Formats: sequence, structure tokens, C-alpha cells
Amino acid sequence: MNLLKDDFISTTQGKVSLKTILTSNENYQLQYYFDEIQLAMLQLLSSLATVVLQPTVKELKGYLKNSLTPEQYDTALEKIESQWFESDCFMQSTPPVNAKWPDAPITKLVSGIECGTSANASGLFSEIEQADTCCPDCMHVLNYNLHMNIKGECFGPSGATGIRGGGSISTLIAGENLKQTLLNNTIATDYFYGSTELDSDASELPMWIEPVAGSIYQASKIGLNRGLFALAYHIAFTIQDETCCCDVCGHESTQSIKKFNREKYTGAYGSKKEGRDGGAGWWPHPYTPCSIREDGVYAVCARDQHWQSWQQLASYIIGKETNKSSFTPAYIIKQFEHMKSPRQTNLLVGGNIADQGGITGRVYDLYSMPSSLNKNLAKVTQVIDVGLEQKERLSLAFNKMFGVGYDKSFVGGIKESAMHSFSANAQQIIQQTLLDVDRKQALELRKSAHIDLQKEARRIFLAVQKKYQHDLPLFKALVKGEVVLYRK
Repeated sequence: MNLLKDDFISTTQGKVSLKTILTSNENYQLQYYFDEIQLAMLQLLSSLATVVLQPTVKELKGYLKNSLTPEQYDTALEKIESQWFESDCFMQSTPPVNAKWPDAPITKLVSGIECGTSANASGLFSEIEQADTCCPDCMHVLNYNLHMNIKGECFGPSGATGIRGGGSISTLIAGENLKQTLLNNTIATDYFYGSTELDSDASELPMWIEPVAGSIYQASKIGLNRGLFALAYHIAFTIQDETCCCDVCGHESTQSIKKFNREKYTGAYGSKKEGRDGGAGWWPHPYTPCSIREDGVYAVCARDQHWQSWQQLASYIIGKETNKSSFTPAYIIKQFEHMKSPRQTNLLVGGNIADQGGITGRVYDLYSMPSSLNKNLAKVTQVIDVGLEQKERLSLAFNKMFGVGYDKSFVGGIKESAMHSFSANAQQIIQQTLLDVDRKQALELRKSAHIDLQKEARRIFLAVQKKYQHDLPLFKALVKGEVVLYRK
């Protein structure tokens, strides 16, 4: 099976090829049971489309406007080494002699966790058997998910962090259908190389064709094609001639995979401390927003289980300066603005909470974005600012509980639970408000967000107040906090 030619993508209409999705007018929809695999597949397919098409900005605009013909796809395919994308070698390399080469259940590639009993191992499945088998077609997206999205340290001593860093956030431009989404996230080669600082002789050979060498992997030497599928592990899958119903896509298969073997690479990318200290540099992954600090460049990551993506939404689409670092949007966001697409679109934000394996540790949020980010960006940032302002007011109001004689961990637990509720509920309010970003004026949009978010903050505060109304010291403190919350 070849990933650039054959049917391996699971959709609601059966398995289809990348060519079929990109060149037909059929409204295909991906069919995978897990959000993180859906997200990984969107990134994988967009990266494969980049490898095949290698478009300029002008050509990519043409594909988005006029669609892509089967003949154009075939012509592009003739210019590349398609054998590199055969299923028996794609993103797979042989480990050194005498490597440990441990095996593991494929469940790790779905949930990204150890299948054990520790607190951080309480993942999506109560039993491994609920997702212990995949078909050979899904093997590739699980492999990609490991190398690009999962924090490798979850694997213990043999874990490794890939080129993007562990637990990094992905930002993608979601279109009106799957074809448009893939083209929206296809990389325009002329704009990419014009906006990055890679060496002119950076290698485009995949790492499974030309393995990395040395203790530090220099980012400037990694070309676009090589970086889109960069490896952190030598990896192989055990394919058995046993029929199965795939636990990832739900399709029947004559072959099944339950285990994989891996051995981490010995070198370090700039995504790890030893790489940064060794001067590796940061490879500008197209789907990764990053923060620039004095000691290096870092991927933007989801921080903990209480983190909500709306709080950093402005930095994903415009960037943001703080006293410690500057946030810059992912390349794909900059490309979208550069192309000045007239289409209404959405921003997909996804990823895995670093060090956490539970289903609550996954990020998969969709925001309505204006067709012209430059034109209406102020509206988006104003809505986010209102949410952050209300969150800060609520925090200050709860701070009045500290210093009244109770244990800090007890009071802190009350505040933390309430703040988590506000952040989670504000996510829905902001997503709903942004649906009107093209239709409403900035003042009207801000006012709407202010009213709804203020109501939510006061509702949560009142609920805590009622709960502790018979605890006089706490109640008095909350009455003082109420003044802070309601102050105009």
C-alpha cells in the first residue's frame, strides 16, 4: 500500500485515497473513533499533500479556487519519489545493532500513556482490550501521532520528544469540507522558505531514507519534507495475518496489529534542553505556535488539565508580547493571512496535555474565524480580553478567602474548582460569541461577551457563597470578594 496512491483513509463512505479526496467534489468526512486521531490524520494528510503538490502560493490559491484535477495530481506525483511512502517503510527505520527494541501495545499510540495504574495512566480506556487492535491502514496515523503529537516521556525511560516538543498545541485552518481543510493546511513552499531561516542546502530526504547522525540535530539543515515527517524513534509494527475489526477506524481487515517496537534516537532536537543548549535551533513546524524566550524557542503547550485554549487564542492568530516572552502564531496561520482568502473559515486548536493521559487532557476546539483575519482581528481579541478580565476579577474576589484562619490548601481547593468551572464554561460562551464576528460590530460583540461572561462569573461566585453561608469567617470573606466582583 502506498500512502500517496492507494485507499487507506477511513471516511464515512469507506476507505479512499488522498488523490480521491483532493480531486473529487464528494463531501468526505473522516471516520476515526478518537478526536486526537482525527486531528493527527488532518495533519498527516495535509503534510502528504504538501509533499505531492509542492505548490507556490499562486498555485495553492488556484487549487482552492478551481479545485485540483486528477491529471494535475498525477503529474505532480511523477516528480517525486513515491516509493518512499510505501507502507512497509514510511516513517519506519531500523534500530542500531544491539538496541533494546522493546515492544508495547498499540493502545499507547492512541492515548499516549502508560497502560498502568498510576494517576497519570488513567486514560481513555478502562481496559486495554477496548482499543488493542488496529488495521495496517491506521498504523500510519498512529505512528505519526506518536512522532508529532504525543509527549514521548509518557513511555518512561525509552521515551523521546520529537521535533515539535512534547504536548505541543496544533492550530489548523478548518475549511467548509475535508478537501478545503487539507488544502488550507498544505504548505506553500515559496512562502515557507521565504519566511524561515533554513539553510539553502537543507536536506529534503526523509529520515527513514537518510537517518539523522550526530548528537545534535541542526534545525537549519532540516528541509520542509524532512521536517514534516521527522522521526524521534526507530519503529516497526508487528503485522499478523488475523482478521479484525479495527478499534481505531471500525473497518474490517484481513490483517491486524496489536504491538509495535521502538527505540529512541540518540540525538537531540532543539525541542529538548540538551538540543537547545547544544545550539540545535528550533525547526519551524508549520502547525505549531511558539513562544520566544531569552533561553530559546518553545512550542506552545497545554499547561494542565484546567487549561482552556480560549485563554491564548489571541496569541494563536496575531501573536502576543509579555514581559517574559513573545508568542508567535504557527506558520500556517501566517500563510492564511498572506493568501488573503475570502472564505469564511474556522480555527481548529488541538493537542494533548503534557504528562496527562486522561480524556480530559485532550484539546480539540473549533473557533469561528472571520474570513479576513486582518480586518476583524480586533473583534476577536476584544472578546478574549473580556473573558480574561472576568477571570481576573473572579480570581481577586476569591482571594479574599485567604488569611481568615483556614488552611491554604482547603481555601485554594475551593478557588481552584470554581476557577476551573469558569474557564471551562467561558470556552463555550466565547466560541458561541465568535460565531457573530463577521456580522456584529466590535462594540456590540464585546458587550455581548461582557454580559454573558459576567453572568457566568457571578453565578459561580454566588454558588460558592451559598455553599458556605453558614461558615461565618468564609462567608464574610466572600461578601468582601463580592464587592470586587461587582465593582464597575
